[in-house]
Amino acid sequence: MVVLAATDTGNGVRLTVAPITHSAPDGAEGAVEVPLAVKRDLGLDRERSWIVVSEVNGFLWPGPDVRPLADGSPFYGAIPDWLFLRMREGIGVHAGRGRVRVTKRTE
Repeated sequence: MVVLAATDTGNGVRLTVAPITHSAPDGAEGAVEVPLAVKRDLGLDRERSWIVVSEVNGFLWPGPDVRPLADGSPFYGAIPDWLFLRMREGIGVHAGRGRVRVTKRTE
């Protein structure tokens, strides 16, 4: 997941995230591929992965959908600026078409 926004609600932090998946997107505009070098830098596996730009998820942290790392953080690290900008642009394209789905995850 790529964190897009974090808001303290008083009952926890509400995260809005773009999910990362191993499932290839149906169309070229629905996701941005994560380069292997970026995955390596984040300590992720070597399988192809995509950041979904047609759907974002929202949930309270901590929660059952994302488990913390050993240090208690949900963060593996930062993606490069150029990749974040491509992802943000993709989300903007879908939002402009009214096609970004927001899914509230289990809380």
